[in-house]
Amino acid sequence: MRVEITARHLNVSDKMKQYVQDELNRLTKVFERIVDVHVIIEDAAAGQVKTELIVNVPGKTLTIEEKSRELTKAVDQAVAKMVRQLKKYKDKF
Repeated sequence: MRVEITARHLNVSDKMKQYVQDELNRLTKVFERIVDVHVIIEDAAAGQVKTELIVNVPGKTLTIEEKSRELTKAVDQAVAKMVRQLKKYKDKF
């Protein structure tokens, strides 16, 4: 699985990038055939951070968007939502 992390309007430390990478490893436990993942982290209005996950699987692109005041919470919630989407996709696949 190839992972690309993009930060918009904020700086993301290497430690945080490693945290995101570790969280994304949960996705491969649900579905092994993930082609790539693009994570977009950006500063949203009112002091919130928006995390967007774009996951490419064979024949489909799955997208999740999550906002929170804390980056780690936004990442956790986005990954949890993507796990649910991948389980639904896997059942149909």
